[in-house]
Amino acid sequence: MGFRERLRDQIDFLGLLDKEVADKAGISKRAIDSYVGNRGCIPSAEVAVKLAQVLETSVEYLVTGKTSEPTPTPPELQHLQQFDSKEEKKLIKAFSKLSSRDKGTIVSLAEHLAAAK
Repeated sequence: MGFRERLRDQIDFLGLLDKEVADKAGISKRAIDSYVGNRGCIPSAEVAVKLAQVLETSVEYLVTGKTSEPTPTPPELQHLQQFDSKEEKKLIKAFSKLSSRDKGTIVSLAEHLAAAK
């Protein structure tokens, strides 16, 4: 996975539109398209820093997939740090928005499916 894929994943994970990211970073939508599109252009260091700030991550992560120091996580997303996969994070994020009754239903279903294996 390269810069282009990590950038796309982070945008999708935060539920942002490319235009929103461009606006918040002070760059054009066309620039974002060039970074996440098939061309896979790499932004300047200055733009990469702006993108990382908007996407609540580090430039190091976007470029290498690794982080040397933990990036501060907003309180509303801290419960997601313990999960590794994108699917787990999406599931927990969606689950946290459910009513208590719906959460109980989902837990019962998950337990039933796990027991059936």
